[in-house]
Amino acid sequence: MKFKINLLGLCALCGGLLLSACTSINTFPNIARPGDTISFMVGGSAQARKENISISLTDAGGHVFDLQALGRVRSVFNLRADGRAEGTHYSPYLESYISWAFGHEPLQTVMIADLPGNAAPGPATLTVTLNGITDNSSGTGAGPFTVSLEIIPGSGSSEQFLHPTLGATPPVDFTRLETAPNAQISFGTGYIPIGAASLVIDFDETAINPDDLNLYVPESTVRSGAFGMTQRMVYWHQDGQNLYVDIIAPQGIDPRYLQFFVVHPSGLAGSPTFNILNAQVYGTDGNLIDVTPALTYSP
Repeated sequence: MKFKINLLGLCALCGGLLLSACTSINTFPNIARPGDTISFMVGGSAQARKENISISLTDAGGHVFDLQALGRVRSVFNLRADGRAEGTHYSPYLESYISWAFGHEPLQTVMIADLPGNAAPGPATLTVTLNGITDNSSGTGAGPFTVSLEIIPGSGSSEQFLHPTLGATPPVDFTRLETAPNAQISFGTGYIPIGAASLVIDFDETAINPDDLNLYVPESTVRSGAFGMTQRMVYWHQDGQNLYVDIIAPQGIDPRYLQFFVVHPSGLAGSPTFNILNAQVYGTDGNLIDVTPALTYSP
């Protein structure tokens, strides 16, 4: 129960830091026994996954534990602020803009891990490195950076987050919080406002059920003057072979604030092989502009 309360505290704290993202100085909880579950913030990254973050623990005795190699990393996932949160709408310009400068919406990346059962009591340090990650908006980059905690004597246990549902009490399934396979479509970092766009995206219908495809469109609340300059409407459908996406932004939208993701379930036997067959991008005057959308696939 104590850890559940601390995790809620972590989420509450992150709510005030999500726009600019942050890296923890201490774990939550910052005092734990060997074997206990801890959580901490590793920045803000759309690229971060459980598999591409290295983490080691150095205990008070100087022993170094590779938590990845030991299978102690439970999950890495992203948190997003309430769309009605004060900070979402009324943060300073830099805080609301910084994540977009790194190519993604405001988010906070969190890691959940279990401490080794034989870690020595006393002050301990986690050393974290984000391997191949280039979009961390927290200021620590790819690291390495350190996170502190105090290990106390005792025998801890891995928190399972049991919860009542349909007459049972199953443990948490962290994979449901983690990023699904997706194709990101972005429109560059130019300065010509986009008024509309129309795209046709091909996919391999033998590798994926077309009905499983869905679109996620991040919302931007970056403010420079009056609100409204990042509004856009997105309409899409698929015909079993191609995905058709139409975007309208009558006031014009800065390309860096316009992106969407084609999401699909994990566990496919083959690659969906997403490919942009055709793309037309228009300015606010209705004329074509020289913007080439880019597709980046993350399995």
